[in-house]
Amino acid sequence: MTAWIRRHPLVAFLSLAYLGSWIGWSPWWLSASGLAALPYQLPLPAIAAINQLGLFAGPFAAALLVTHLTAGPAGRRALLRRLVHWRAHPGWYALALLAIPVATALGYLLTTPTAPTAAAALLPITYATYLIGGPIQEEPGWRGVALPHLQRRLHPLPAALLLGVVHCFWHAPLFLIREWDTARSDPGQLLAYLVLTVSLSVVLSWLTNGSGGSLLLAILGHNSVNWALFAVATLTGHPVATTWPAALGLTLLAVVAARFLPGTASATSTDSRSETKQA
Repeated sequence: MTAWIRRHPLVAFLSLAYLGSWIGWSPWWLSASGLAALPYQLPLPAIAAINQLGLFAGPFAAALLVTHLTAGPAGRRALLRRLVHWRAHPGWYALALLAIPVATALGYLLTTPTAPTAAAALLPITYATYLIGGPIQEEPGWRGVALPHLQRRLHPLPAALLLGVVHCFWHAPLFLIREWDTARSDPGQLLAYLVLTVSLSVVLSWLTNGSGGSLLLAILGHNSVNWALFAVATLTGHPVATTWPAALGLTLLAVVAARFLPGTASATSTDSRSETKQA
């Protein structure tokens, strides 16, 4: 098994990420609020714990295991150091903390009247709490392991597009669960979510490559999408009923990102190539 993982690290990572999360989440998606294959309803504390189990048992554990087996303890430590790699041009922080949430939220805020409540004052704090909802556990796998392996085989743009599709369908069991706070009112919302995750993948690939491989910035960018949707619900006073405004906003940002991914004509003619080489 170890030899097979060393020969096929990307396939091994993706298989383990899917398997670990889907099994870890299984008490939830098999429960009465999912497929109803098991006759119980989970309380919210149990749901939170099972969600974390699926996140850590999936892309996070898969990233550490595959990296350890293919690059040894030094490679595993290097992967973890990228989680605190903060030295990057301020422009990458602006992308992660400003451009991504604005692209995600602007369509809603332009079309829906806002009705801010006292909860709006807590939005800066909720940004920090949303970090543990997925980005910290996911990005060591998606941008830390899968993206570099894909980019060894493909141009960065198709690598990012493919990773976005993989990331989208990794969420499949969650679409069965009532408590998962993603719009699913009609089949078109599934397409919207696919567009969102693929577009986000292009943007995060640009962000990760441009910041010298920083997983910290990938985590912040990923978190900005989740938090922006929460902020929309808080500012409008209504749950987000459709993913399309966020998907289209991120698509526009992804079009910009695609022009500057390393290896494109635009990237090689600007200073972004030198930013990519930063340690």
